Amino acid sequence: MARFVQRDPWQPLLLPVDLREWVPENDMVHFVLEAVERVPLERFKYNVRGSGSEQYHPG
Repeated sequence: MARFVQRDPWQPLLLPVDLREWVPENDMVHFVLEAVERVPLERFKYNVRGSGSEQYHPG
């Protein structure tokens, strides 16, 4: 029997579709996001075999 994550398609969203709607333009989070984008991904270890659960992108 297949196992699926239960979801309710009629549940109202608790967060905005785009989280940037809640963050002011001059907030430090924008600096952090830009800094993370500049980090070379080769510094992170990841599962190259593709086995196991899906991974989140390092960024």
